[in-house]
Parts: sequence; C-alpha cells; structure tokens
Amino acid sequence: MIEDAHYGSAVDQSKFDNLLSDAEKPLYPGCKKFTKLSAIIRLFNLKAKHGWSDTSCSELLIFLNDLLPEKNEMPLSFYEVIKTICTLGMEYKKIHACPNDCMLYHKEFSNLKSCPTFGESRWKKKRNGVDVKEGVPAKVLWYIPPIPRFIQLFKNAKHAKSLSWHANERIDDDKLRHPADTLQWKRVNMKWPSFGNEPRNIRLGLATDGFNPYSSLSSKHSSWPVMLVIYNLPPWLCMKRKFTLLTLLISGPKQPGNNIDVYLAPLIDDLKILWDEGVKVYDAYRKEEFNLRAILLWTINDFPAYGNLSGYSVKGYKACPICEEQTCSEYLKHSRKVCYMGHRRFLKDTHKLRTWTKAFNGKQEFRNAPEALYGTQVLEKMSKIVFKLRKSSVCASKKRKGRGKSKVMEEPKSLYKKKSIFFDLEYWEHMVVRHNLDVMHIEKNVCDSLIGTLLNIPGKSKDGIKARKDLVEMKMREKLAPKIMKNRTYLPPACYTLTKDEKKEICTCLFNMKVPDGFCSNISSLVNIQTCSLSGMKSHDCHILMQHVLPVAIRSVLPKTIREIITRLCLFFKSLCAKVVDMSNLQELQDEISYILCKFEQFFLLGFMP
Repeated sequence: MIEDAHYGSAVDQSKFDNLLSDAEKPLYPGCKKFTKLSAIIRLFNLKAKHGWSDTSCSELLIFLNDLLPEKNEMPLSFYEVIKTICTLGMEYKKIHACPNDCMLYHKEFSNLKSCPTFGESRWKKKRNGVDVKEGVPAKVLWYIPPIPRFIQLFKNAKHAKSLSWHANERIDDDKLRHPADTLQWKRVNMKWPSFGNEPRNIRLGLATDGFNPYSSLSSKHSSWPVMLVIYNLPPWLCMKRKFTLLTLLISGPKQPGNNIDVYLAPLIDDLKILWDEGVKVYDAYRKEEFNLRAILLWTINDFPAYGNLSGYSVKGYKACPICEEQTCSEYLKHSRKVCYMGHRRFLKDTHKLRTWTKAFNGKQEFRNAPEALYGTQVLEKMSKIVFKLRKSSVCASKKRKGRGKSKVMEEPKSLYKKKSIFFDLEYWEHMVVRHNLDVMHIEKNVCDSLIGTLLNIPGKSKDGIKARKDLVEMKMREKLAPKIMKNRTYLPPACYTLTKDEKKEICTCLFNMKVPDGFCSNISSLVNIQTCSLSGMKSHDCHILMQHVLPVAIRSVLPKTIREIITRLCLFFKSLCAKVVDMSNLQELQDEISYILCKFEQFFLLGFMP
C-alpha cells in the first residue's frame, strides 16, 4: 500500500501545524466571519473563476492590506497565497518535454540537457541559434496529479457520501440512467469482485481535445487538456466543473498527434498505482481509513482524437475501427475524397433493401455485419508494430517533383499506427468498450452537412458539379448527371433540392423561433434570411437544431420520403441522448440508425456520407 505522503498530499508536521493555525486565526483582531485560510481560499477561487492575472491579484492584496485594520493576516503577494495553497497538497508539476514530442525529461531522463534521439536542446533558442540561459524550457507539460485530489474529496464528508451514490441511492431497474447501468461497469464488478465490492473505488472516464487559448490571435495554435470525470457521483454532479479533474495540459503550438502517449505516461503511472496497490485514504463520512483504488473505464473523444488515443488509423480506405478490413469505401475521383457506403450489411438478413440494386451501387448485399474485435485481439495486432515516437516533420523526406503520372494511393501495411499506452494498464485489454465517440461532435458534423446541403450554402453543401460527376463515374442515378446548356453547366434538381421560397421559409422559421432562457443561444443571430444561410453554429446549437428544431422547420417543405427520413434521424439522436434509455430498446435503435443510413445513401450524394 502506498502512503499518500508519496504524492505530496501529506506534508511535514511543521507545515501542517501552520496550516491548522491559519484555519483558526482571525483575519484581523475581532473578525468573526473569516479566518486567514478561508480568506485566502475565497480569494483564490475568485481569481480562478474570473481569470485574474498574478500581478493584478498581488496588487489587490496590497490594497486589502491598506484597507483592513492593522495587524491583519492578509498576505502581501500572490506568491504567499500559492505557498499556502500548495501546503494542502494540491500542487502541480512542470515536466519539460522534447519539442519533437519524442520524450519527457522525467524520471531517469530528468537531468538530461538534450534529447538523446535527435540531439534537440532542452532549452529554448534564440533566432540566431544561440542557447538561452538554462531555465527556459522549449516545451512544458503541466501535470496535476489526480491522487491528491481524490484524497481531498474523501476528506469532505458530503463529497465522500456522494462518491458511493451509485451503490446506495441509484435506481436499479434495467434502465440506462448512469454509467453504473452499463455492461462495462457490471463486467468490471464480475471480473474483479474485490474491486467491485468496495463502492468507494473510483470509476473514471478520460476526455481530451485540442483548443486554441489565443482565440483569433493565433488560429493555428493547439493546446491539449486531458480531463478525468468521476462516474461514482450522481448524474447531476458528474459533469460539474468542480468534479471535472484537469490532469494534463499539453502546450502547443502544434498538436501532439500520435505522440500523445509520451505525455500520458505520468497519468498512466498513477492509474497503475491506483489499480495495483491503491492509496490509503481517510473517509470523513464513515470516519474510517480504507484503501482507495480506481479504474479507467473508457475514453470519450471526437474521431481524430479517437485515432490518436487508440492507435488506429482513422483516415483512408479502412477508417472504420469496427469494420477494419471489411470497411466499404470508394475513392471519389472528382471530389478527391473517400466515401463510405455498404450500410445495408447492418440491416436484418431478410430486409428488403438488401435486394435493391438500382437505388444503391447496382449490387445486392448479402454480407453480414462485421464484429468488433476483443481487446486481446487488438493487443495482438498492436504488438507486431514497431513505432518510434517522433514528430513527423523531423523525419519526413523531401517530396520529389514527379514528371510522370501520379501514382495510385497505396493502403498502409497496418491499420494500427502504434501500440496504445492504455494497454499498459492491466485491465485495458479486457474492456468491452475502450474508446467512445462524442455524440455532440457527430451531431455537429451531421447538422452542418445537412443544413449546408438543404440550403445550398457555398462551401458547406455536399452537392455540386464534382459530386454529380462522381455519380457519372460510378454509373449511378443518371438523371442527376450534370448537363451543358448554352455553354453553362446545369445540375438537375435532386429530391432534396429546395426552391428559393422554401429556403426562406426554413430560415424565417429559425429566425422567429422563441425558446426559454438558457435553452440555447440566440438562433436568430445565426440566420441570414437574405442569403438563406446559417453561420457560426456551435456544437450545442447543432444539438438543439437536430433534436428539437429541424423537424419543425422542414415540416412544410421537401418530399414526404426525405422529410420523414430526416425527422427519423433527429428522433434517433433525441432517443440516444435521453436522460433515461430503456436497455431493451437499444437493438431497435441500432436497427433504426442502420435503416436511416441506408436511406441517406439512397437519396443523398456519395460525398454526403462522411
């Protein structure tokens, strides 16, 4: 068993005594509302909430010292505040990293001054190539260990009680309301009963994505936060800001890509300790000490980050991580992209759409749906791969200018680019679901494509001359082939093509929409009735449009078949995102989305299917 002092959560006795003294010492003589410690924590929370700079906070402290009575205990600088806060054991670590993303200056490499692989200096350089004085690292990983925060959560009696909510207060009626109702959670309890018998053991979810902290000042900058979500808590607390743990912050300006495993290593080390040995924790609610363990259930990301974390290549002909070699894909010559079809395989064996030919690719479909591989099978495939962690720009060879015909795009030798670092966790290969896709990202992508195509928004529509030429190339839907009339290219209207009046009717409906406060953003500010377009939609705007607004906006336009299939897609997302999902209806939802995708493949163009 590992003592929590190993992680900096327990401090030496003198510092702890000073902390207790600050918790009881009045802020100034006669003050009954604040102690020195409570005032410091309140100030620190305000700084974090409103984004104050360290300098402004120090100046505020100087002003408060002048404002308060003499002999007050308010610190004179923000540096003193930080020293007090760190005494609580909630510190962070700055780990230097190679700018080529190939290693961390951590553990046995902590004293190195240059990268052993490429010889890159650990420190920043000036433009003329002269090293800056040591102390200015070229790249930094900010690591906030999760173990001290788990320890602090259990020291709060209210939080300690909430962390066992899933076992004591959850409704168990075969309905999907909470991650504890999933097969993954139940499998963990069955396979590792010693872990499942302790309800206070923590189940975690991991999420990461890139963001630009500089807004429009640097559009290419990408920093990556890695967050953990505690699933032991009730649904109304799981996603609260105070319980979402930021563990890693990977600085930019470029995204880590497949080399993200380098930066995940410190977190994986702590997760190993939490699984193998555990940490001694005091439970303030039950007033007892116990051995806390934790398990990572899955990750939740968008599709590109899915590929970076899982190690699977999510681009090209075999981009589906479930179908793998059996992925149905076609390269569209004119659109210069790969489209994915073959959704009829996922229908029931006796479904009538399997025998249709003209409405699809001219062939009948009798193949069965591919089955996802188990974790042990994936690990076996990954173990055969030799992957070197490095930035692609370092080792990329210069492209030669070809004079002949372009070569045919070759498929990669292996569909897996690396062995994911998550397989270093003992339990990872036994998980039924290891990586999940964020439904909000999917809704946004589908909504942008659907709205852009229906309103024919330039740059967002999936219909155009190139898409129609691809139909001609594949000998599908001859009626939609582009025609040349009077030196102009004319595109025959498709079944989803709207007139100008119908487009204005949809935009007017969205512009006049009234919703309760906090339901969504002001949709009318995103609509341009003159140009019949929508712009600036965020993920939550697309979420509201798909699940609530779009079926109403198109109720008087489009043919019945198209309107019905779009409405069914919106209802599918609504059922999938419901607060309570009936487990017995999951197979029906699977059959429903398979049918919807087949109908979209039938009515819309090939490039619409992302």
